[in-house]
Amino acid sequence: MAQEQGRSRDEIRERYGLNEETFTDRIRENWAGYVFIIPTFIAFTGLFYYPILRGVSMTFTNTRLGEPGQFIGLENYIWVVTNDLFVYAFILTIGFVVGTTFLQLGLGLLAALLLNELRDVAKDWVGALIMSPYFSAPLAGGVIWMWFLDNDFGFVVKAFGIVGVDPPAFLATGMWPFISLIIAQTWHDYAYSAIIYAAAISGIPKEQYEAAAQSGANRLQRFRDVTVPRLLIPTIVILSLRTAWNIAEFSQPFALTGGGPGTRTMILSILTYRVAFVNNNFARAYTIGMAMILLSMTAAVIYVKAIDEEENLYV
Repeated sequence: MAQEQGRSRDEIRERYGLNEETFTDRIRENWAGYVFIIPTFIAFTGLFYYPILRGVSMTFTNTRLGEPGQFIGLENYIWVVTNDLFVYAFILTIGFVVGTTFLQLGLGLLAALLLNELRDVAKDWVGALIMSPYFSAPLAGGVIWMWFLDNDFGFVVKAFGIVGVDPPAFLATGMWPFISLIIAQTWHDYAYSAIIYAAAISGIPKEQYEAAAQSGANRLQRFRDVTVPRLLIPTIVILSLRTAWNIAEFSQPFALTGGGPGTRTMILSILTYRVAFVNNNFARAYTIGMAMILLSMTAAVIYVKAIDEEENLYV
């Protein structure tokens, strides 16, 4: 250690390959990589970051389609926090996101466990069946569920009639339109959770299950003690991604209910559309979009913190 301290800083850095390189040296050595990255960076900046920055600046104006906006300060943000419809849509969106995200999580886990028990041809066919809603267009999914739940000739309504039960008006009365929205969105996207869970479960060594079985653990105990601990990180990843996507979901809810009847299913994405293209107020629509981004970022921070705490358990 004393000998190590007696050496100069440059000698130590040279011995362990820590020689300092200038920015020019790094470019010279990795010029090919930068050549491939720069066009992508420029395109990504132009298509992603610029619209966001342009939208943020627009929220401080009264911009409408075809009309130059004037600076109005925080007026749009004041409108957002004081408008009853926005507050209602914000609360409704949180309920929609919580309901769809956790239902997608649970249904995806059940589907992954089922796939893990199947073999060969049966696994391929069941996997394709599970994945089919996810690969369908969200707009088509909304139309399909609108047909399923139609009060006059819907498949679900006829099924209620077969068993002698009066069906509720799924798309018309009470909380049923909102519940239908959650069910339809869960059906469309639960396969994403199933994919990640199936990959995580298949990566668990069989020896761990065999050791637990030899110790007298039953099937439920093996799931609790072997499977669940390996699914914590995948669960957090699914929650973070599905939360962001469910906040931004528009096509299927709009096709299914359009925010109605009245405002019973007026989530933020549909409200943004109506403010922008019905009321022609793009500045306020962007302001609502900022609220959606803030909601997504808040959820992301919570999930990232949860991942850090989980990873610290293994350090």
